[in-house]
Amino acid sequence: MAIEPGERVPNFRRVDQSGKAPVLYRELHHGQPIVLIVLPKTPDDDATKRLAALNTATPAWERISRIGLIAEPPERCSELAEEYDLAFPLLADDGSLIAHLVGTPSPDSITAVALDRNLRMLERIDGSEPGFLTRLLTVYQSNSSETPEVVSTGAPVLLIPRVFEPDYCDHLIEVFEKDGGHPSGVLVLEDGKEEWAPDPKYKDRRDMELVDEALQVEVRGIIGRRVLPEIEHCFNYRVDKHETFKMICYEAASGGYFRPHRDNVTADAAHRRFAMTLNLNTGDYDGGELVFPEYGNQRYAPEKGGAIIFSCSLVHEARDVTRGRRYAMLGFFFDHQAEAMAKQQQNL
Repeated sequence: MAIEPGERVPNFRRVDQSGKAPVLYRELHHGQPIVLIVLPKTPDDDATKRLAALNTATPAWERISRIGLIAEPPERCSELAEEYDLAFPLLADDGSLIAHLVGTPSPDSITAVALDRNLRMLERIDGSEPGFLTRLLTVYQSNSSETPEVVSTGAPVLLIPRVFEPDYCDHLIEVFEKDGGHPSGVLVLEDGKEEWAPDPKYKDRRDMELVDEALQVEVRGIIGRRVLPEIEHCFNYRVDKHETFKMICYEAASGGYFRPHRDNVTADAAHRRFAMTLNLNTGDYDGGELVFPEYGNQRYAPEKGGAIIFSCSLVHEARDVTRGRRYAMLGFFFDHQAEAMAKQQQNL
């Protein structure tokens, strides 16, 4: 199954035209955007012209690396690279990587897979389309970073854009509104027993757990492809378990807040390692940003469909929503070892 926008390209190693076998993460990628160019076995004249255009070093390509891929034996790479006069690496593939990138490749045209600087797919573009090169460059320009700025402080968090598509966010909000959710609670001590109960002084929001099996599977699949690889890449932590995902709503009419707290201090939450807040809407409300007071006063607000990942041990706060409604999806991630340790502590 071919990857989709927002998903990370895995590390790979393939033989190039020099006979060497460079590794993507080690020799070919050092934080720059990359376009992977899948060559057909028998390119037509138009494909050859497009290759020539991609091959030319211009200011527009200055910070975008190009890597060619072709389903040919390694010994053919040097011949093909010379035939097309390629100035960039041409890697021989057994067909598995190409299938992962584009599914079934075009028999006579090139296909470009645009990757951002974090090796997440931006878009897949058919080389036979009119204005192919212009469109490819436009994709990079529209996803380019803002003007660099010096950062002297900040919380150790991970921001992941484009986890959910905007239309899918709208769909999930409709699902939430149809259900309505229920008042969210906190763990309180009543008559010597810990019970979940609303506490408006501490938290004001509505929750809805994803109990629909089909929706759970759908969301789990997207999170598994677009979030878990980033957690492993950034924090060197392999997630293999998670709590049931839930959708939440903070509403200005009642306050819409969650006062400073940690997500793993109670016995029922001791297994948690990382938390995810994924915004389902932006621009429909004011306020609602996340703050990590141990690391400063910066306010974090992912884009619509974007997520913020952070350690459950960090103090954080969802600031008051002062206008409208803020919708988000929450998730908590851990592994089997964390779960076992938490159960052992409960039994002590």
